[in-house]
Formats: sequence, C-alpha cells, structure tokens
Amino acid sequence: MNREHFKNVVRAIVPRTARNWLRSPSKSIEWVWDLTKFSLGTTETLDLGTDWSVVCHPHARKVFYQAQVSDPEQSAEFRNFISHCSKEMFLYDIGAHYGIFSLAAAHFGGRAVAVDPSPTATRMIARHIALNGCSGSVRIICAAASDAEGEMGMLDAGVFTEGYFRVANLRPKRELTQTHTITIDQIVRQFGVPTHIKIDVEGHEAAVLRGAEETLRRSSPILFIELHNEIVASEGGNPGAALDVLSEFRYGAFALSGEVIDTSAIFDRPIVRIVAQRKGQ
Repeated sequence: MNREHFKNVVRAIVPRTARNWLRSPSKSIEWVWDLTKFSLGTTETLDLGTDWSVVCHPHARKVFYQAQVSDPEQSAEFRNFISHCSKEMFLYDIGAHYGIFSLAAAHFGGRAVAVDPSPTATRMIARHIALNGCSGSVRIICAAASDAEGEMGMLDAGVFTEGYFRVANLRPKRELTQTHTITIDQIVRQFGVPTHIKIDVEGHEAAVLRGAEETLRRSSPILFIELHNEIVASEGGNPGAALDVLSEFRYGAFALSGEVIDTSAIFDRPIVRIVAQRKGQ
C-alpha cells in the first residue's frame, strides 16, 4: 500500500474531527490546556498600543499576539485599520475569526457585525465581547459570506489552524462541513449600511464582493481586503477575480501606505493586504 492510498484509507475511516485533533498532538494539548485555564477563570491581557489593552481568552491572546503584534505585515495592516477607527465606524468584519477587528471598532466608539462560518471562532468572539464589555457594540453572525444565500461545503481544519473554516473546492464532500451562506447585501437589510468592510476569507474574496454589489454601488464603504492569491490558484481559480470585481464596481486598490498598487505586482505574492475605495471619493 503506497502512502497516498494509506492516507485515503485513513480519511475514509477516521472522521475529520478526530483527525484534526490527531494531526498535531502538541497543538491539541495546548488548546485543551488553554480551555481548561479559561474555564477556571484565567484570562490574559494584551497591550495593543494607543492606550488600549484587550482582555483575552488565553489561547486567543497567543493568536492575537502572533498576528497583530509579532507578524510585521499583519501588524501593519492592523495599525492601518486602527487609524480608520472612530465613533462613526460601522464595521462589517467578514471572516472575523476571533474578532480582534470588531473589538477594535468597538473600543474606539464604533460598532461592528462579526461574521464567521466557524462555530469555534464565533464562540470565541462572544467570549471576547463579554470580557471587554462590548455587548452593545458587536453583533455576531455564524455563517459564511458569499455571493448567494444557501449552503456551501467548507473545510474545518480544527485546532491545527485555530478553528478556521475555508472554501476547499477540490476536497471530497465527505471532508467538508455544510455551512450556511449569506451575502453582505442581506446583512445590510438586517443591520444597516456599513462605513467599512474588512474581508479575510481565505480565497473566497471575489464571491464575497459579488454578494455586496448593491452595498458597494450605493454606499461606497471603505474596504480592507486580504487577497489570498496562492489559495485561489491552488483551488484552480483566478487570483485576479477579486480585483476584476472591484474594478467593475469602480473601486481602486491601494497599499496600506496609501499609494496606488500596481496590480501586476499583486500576483507575485501569496497574500496581499489592500485598502480599496470607490473612485472619486
């Protein structure tokens, strides 16, 4: 039996949830330990500058520190986002994960709707809303933003990737979790028009933007987008699709520094973080 055949047999016999825990025993043990500490009342604080410290679940603090403090690109993205925060901000946090962008919007006096397909992630967001006194400022939707309402199979990588769900078109259906989908335009009809939208959806950016056509054409919110070129290409998609949609809706793409991006350079990198604004604004 060759290695690939053996892997297929294991996938067929062992449920994906169990395999997620077995893929990295050290991460699984760490996750259980952090959950245990939290259940016993332990929380941790992370200083994010600008006179702001966020109270965290012990595991989430590690995730926030790695992304918003330690990683240079993600830290620059977060600092740029904070520069936009104000009492006037109404954020749609699409692909919210543990909710740090939503917490930032609330901390600086704004409001947010945090949208994520992962039950693990949305439970973590709810914990952070309670820990940081944001219950009146942040709403949670456990669903995947897309271009139509319905159902979509998503890959749940479990604790190995901190509870992320992502689109995985090339995986067999038995590997996927059926997840409710919703569009940004539908969210607007429930919660109102956002001033800003953050999109971090692991390669599903174009579909999310198509599902926001009415909102983008009529209201022109500022967009913060992570373009996952490598993931899109690995799934057989077109990495330029999201930029094509932005162009169709008369949005221009800018670097975090505020300079116009040469779109040809975008595709040279696995992930590119941009700010997009409606032309003429």
